[in-house]
Order: sequence, then structure tokens, then C-alpha cells
Amino acid sequence: MRFLLHIQSFLQAFFASCMSLVKVLVMSRPVKKMPQALHTDLVILGNGPSLSNFLSQNLDFLENKSILAVNHFVNTDTFSQVKPDYYLINVPEFWTDAVDDDVRQRKEQVLEDLVQKADWDMHLLLGMGAKKSEVWRGLSQKNKHLKIHYFNTTPIDGFVSFKHFCYRKQCGMPRPHNVLIPSLMLAINMKFKNVFITGADHNWMKDLYVAEDNTVFLTQKHFYDAQTATPDVMKNMGKGQRKMHEILIKFVHAFKGYFYIDAYARAQNIKIINITPGSFIDAFRRQKL
Repeated sequence: MRFLLHIQSFLQAFFASCMSLVKVLVMSRPVKKMPQALHTDLVILGNGPSLSNFLSQNLDFLENKSILAVNHFVNTDTFSQVKPDYYLINVPEFWTDAVDDDVRQRKEQVLEDLVQKADWDMHLLLGMGAKKSEVWRGLSQKNKHLKIHYFNTTPIDGFVSFKHFCYRKQCGMPRPHNVLIPSLMLAINMKFKNVFITGADHNWMKDLYVAEDNTVFLTQKHFYDAQTATPDVMKNMGKGQRKMHEILIKFVHAFKGYFYIDAYARAQNIKIINITPGSFIDAFRRQKL
């Protein structure tokens, strides 16, 4: 029986590796080497509700460390105060106009604030899909401080050695179902020795429910709207709404992906340290400030 399980596991990894290779050949594009790490340590600022306490009580922790902010952080006053060295956006629906109006408005606000607020040199890290968008490609012309880099979001699975090879070559990463996954992968490939994560609450399950008409609602709270966020449907590529199983599958891929990332980091002798109080992520080392 154990022998059959080993055979089954091998075959699953083999076919997953083959499928991933096909995806790389079809979806991935050559990328330039990521910018050199400016410091030994990097702090990734997730946008979870707990980031408010971090910014009010532990701002000194950011001293002598590089800072990476994500997605809608630019829409807050804190952006100009913190002045992140790196800014990563992983919102695939931002690379197209075929989305609902509210998504388009959020994209336009992010674009406007990046142009207006960033008055220091900052590396802007964008998913490869942005390279097809004239609006995103032209950002560096509107603001000379923005240095644009692209990364492949191709999902990689299969044998560990195969996955790590693809990760190192920046062909892809674990399924990038949220912004933290590419942030961590790029941090590892930029060779930071210690990567600290804050604002990564990831406790969405507490705010997930089904209405009487079977519509699934999720209150996605961030540090900038924790008191005002309201239940809403989770869209699929900026349109429509996801079913419960689709949302849960998305969560599973994210939490599972963190274990893949931690294994890759350890293989590179890099430490990922979660300093988010009460975080639901169970893959990384934990540390209290």
C-alpha cells in the first residue's frame, strides 16, 4: 500500500511539473534581474487592519530596513510618510478595462496617486500583465522617480527541485492568489536575508457569510478602512461574484503556497518572519515586537 502511495505521489508531481512547464512556455516572459537589495532586512507592509497599530507603535522598527508596500497603500497619507523603497501591485484586473466601474475607479486612483505622490526614487513591481497596458507602461514617463520592473505570475507546481529552479529563474511562483505571495517571492530573489511581514492578518474567514439568496459576502478590512468596510461580493477578475467554494479554494491555494515559499526561502538561507499579531498564517516563523 505504501509503495502505491509513493507511485501515486510521484506521478502527481510528474504531471504537475509537466503542466507547469507548458504554462511557463506559454505564459512566462523573460524578465530583467530584480533590483539589488538596499539593506539586509526588508519589511513587507500588508494592508491588514493590524498595520494601524504597527505604524502608530513600531514605526522605528522600519529604520535601516528596506520597505515594500502593496496595492492600495499609495491611496493613504501614510505612503508619503513611510516612503517605501519598493511598491508591488498584484491586481490582475488593473491591467484591463473590461471590469466593473468600481474596479476601474480604484485603478485610476492608484495610478493618479503614484504619479502625484511619489517624489522619491521607488521601484514599482508589476505583474507581467501590466506590460500589455499602455497606461501602466507609461507611468515612468509621467513620474521619473518610478522604476518599473515586471514579474511572472505563472503558477508553478510539481517536484520541489523543479519548482525551486523555476522560482530562481523567475519563471513563476506558487499560485499568486494575493499580493503577499509575489512580494515574498521577489524579496527572496532580491536576496534579502531577513524578510519581516506585518499587516498580514489573513483572518478573512471571520467575516465571510452567505445571505438568504445564496450570495456570498466578505468584509475585506484594511488598515485604512477597518471601521468603514462593508460586506461585498468577491469579484472574479474585476467582474461578477465568486461562489463559496471558489473563495475557499482561493484561500487554500494562498495558505498552502506560503509553505512552498517558506521551504524555498530556507533553501536560500533566508528567514521569513511574521510579526503580525494574531495572523492566521501558520507557515512562517513568528516574532513579537
